[in-house]
Amino acid sequence: MATYSVAPHLNGRNPTGPNLPSIKRIEPATSVELAGSGVTSVFPNRRDTGGSDKHGPNWLNGFLFWLRRKDKGWSPDRGSAQHMREREQRKSPALVATGRHAGHSRVEYIQKHYLFLHAWKRDFFHAAIHTPLYAVLAVMAVIYTATFFFFGLLWWGILRKYGECVSNNNNETGFVTALIFSVVTEQTIGYGNTYPNECWAAAWLIMVQSVLGMIMDAITIGIVFARISHPKQRGRTIAISDSAVISRRDGILKFMFRIADIRRTQVIEPQVKAYLYTWGEGRNTAEGEHIPVRIESLEIGYIDGQLLLPLIEEHTIDERSPLCGHTYMSLRSVNAEIVVTFEGTTEFGNPFMARQSYLMDEIMWGHQFNQIIYHPEPEDTRYRIDFSSFHSTSPQDGLEGMGSQEERCMRVLRPDITTVPYPLLGENTLVISDSLVLCPGSDGKPRLQVRIGDTYPNQHVEISVRVYIYRWITTDVSGIPQDYSVEQLEVGYETGNDRLLLWLPMIVTHVIDDDSPLSNWRDPDTVLSDSDATIVVVVEGYMYAAGTNRMRMRMFHTQQDVHPNHIFSPVVTAPSVSADYKPRVDWSKFHEVVALQSDELKSPHLEHVSKAWGALSDSYGSAMQLPNGDGELDDATVTLKPGQLAGVMSNPELLHQLTGHRGTRAPEAGHIHLTPDTDPENTFRTRQANRRPRVRFEELFAPDDSTHLGEENKTPAADVDREQSQSQV
Repeated sequence: MATYSVAPHLNGRNPTGPNLPSIKRIEPATSVELAGSGVTSVFPNRRDTGGSDKHGPNWLNGFLFWLRRKDKGWSPDRGSAQHMREREQRKSPALVATGRHAGHSRVEYIQKHYLFLHAWKRDFFHAAIHTPLYAVLAVMAVIYTATFFFFGLLWWGILRKYGECVSNNNNETGFVTALIFSVVTEQTIGYGNTYPNECWAAAWLIMVQSVLGMIMDAITIGIVFARISHPKQRGRTIAISDSAVISRRDGILKFMFRIADIRRTQVIEPQVKAYLYTWGEGRNTAEGEHIPVRIESLEIGYIDGQLLLPLIEEHTIDERSPLCGHTYMSLRSVNAEIVVTFEGTTEFGNPFMARQSYLMDEIMWGHQFNQIIYHPEPEDTRYRIDFSSFHSTSPQDGLEGMGSQEERCMRVLRPDITTVPYPLLGENTLVISDSLVLCPGSDGKPRLQVRIGDTYPNQHVEISVRVYIYRWITTDVSGIPQDYSVEQLEVGYETGNDRLLLWLPMIVTHVIDDDSPLSNWRDPDTVLSDSDATIVVVVEGYMYAAGTNRMRMRMFHTQQDVHPNHIFSPVVTAPSVSADYKPRVDWSKFHEVVALQSDELKSPHLEHVSKAWGALSDSYGSAMQLPNGDGELDDATVTLKPGQLAGVMSNPELLHQLTGHRGTRAPEAGHIHLTPDTDPENTFRTRQANRRPRVRFEELFAPDDSTHLGEENKTPAADVDREQSQSQV
């Protein structure tokens, strides 16, 4: 097994060994020692998908870059205009433009003419700054020319009526002479031989024209300087990929896009924000208000403040994400749009921004961004970036042959591999095993166990574990209708103040005794009542690096995900075996369970439990398509006979082919998360606001017709009681 020594907190960069982790192939492993933990974690390597140092000759990259420039709509920061043309062809509505006009708002106000005049009237300076420069220069030229001619007319009148006001004009009273005198006066060029005499008319006109000229010069210089020095164009040097991806990284579902700073000058305090806009039919509140759009923020992870290299920004899709539970079709049905904004400040202190928009057809499921960062060549000291592939994506391993977004979406949401989070500081590195084991204890009592861990040891503190069992029932023991019942399983938290330290992976145990909610599992005849129950495991901890609480939750189906007479495979190697006297953790076996082979270790009772669940599976009839002799699914849907379903359930690959679900892996909480947009039953929108009936005051104490008493049955006492009750009200 190859071992590499990696510097602490490299965030996934390995200067001497291959790339780390995904448990897809069992290859020579890589061990990573995390600073301060004293634990070396062993991860299996995966094949490099484009991170080779050899990136081809420079002339080839230059030629490809030149070919991309042949597209008139292509630019380094905004990519190709393909998405813009597709939007125009499909008539797709969008809040923010893409392509050549990426970042521009496409929201149009109905009363735009009135609002345009209002903006120029109340916010003249900023309205002028955001006007195109050619328009500003043209308007200023027209205004200056108009003032020259206006004051030229006034000077022409003075020359004709008061010729003595101007000296050495050789009795010239034409309009051209007056126009030249107006330009000379306003621009303070200098009168020369012709100058004004002591004349009140000329004096007042010179004062007015000079003051007006200074005001016009100040406004013109201010607008032009602000327009030229505006950092808006600095945003054109921030490149945001024209497409995004939703795929998995080390088993974690993420929404990702790429950004880069083309300039070498540093951006101060860069920030990246993302927002999800969902439309659809909107929603109506209980009070009858219609809300057409919902706006939700997407939390973006770590961003390098230096922006020395292009970054792939990530948004983790978990229970806290607005994208949790969504599919490609559900996002399209609500006309979802994700708007990404980059904000920063130049070295001169001027804030600027760049913006990009993604519709659902522009978010590629199961794709990854192409590799563009390369190590220096031999005898070279510079890292190289191939910007011609900055906006390019390619399918992940195993998804190359899937052409439609729906197929890739289903494959991404139901992965075929099991893995653990990569040990990154600031990420949620808590992990729960994808199955439960039911093993005998030394005292003869069965034990339900689950394994938990933290791939970045000691990143989470104050860790607590809670286990619940949900039973789907129709009535309780007293016969009252009920949807379900929930009970908490004791896992060592009697006082509620106990906390775990996940320096190493731990196995959490629930002892099934007479007081346990699972006491019926001790009887093979009553264990069948929990064959469709769901066990929920919740792990919570405080992440000191981010200063926030983190949670990981997983659901287990008792009949599929609980393995009787099994134990978890050992993953921790004793320190005495290692040369540096540090324990090793083999995370590739974290989810692995092994069956007890010895009859002495097996529990006969648990064997009965396993057989009871197996017999229950045999008794079920399931409408499934069985493979024919060629291995393909028949068109006709048949019902499995007793005994056939057990064979299907024991074959995970066949079960995944038939149902799309791997029977040996419990789903995470986000896979069954429902929102108003992802609920197929549409239960959120079909709710009704029940109003309380309003009764008039005089009818409050009116006698009911069904219980009306005749006049002969009325007694004075009844009248007195009614009068007393009305007086109390």
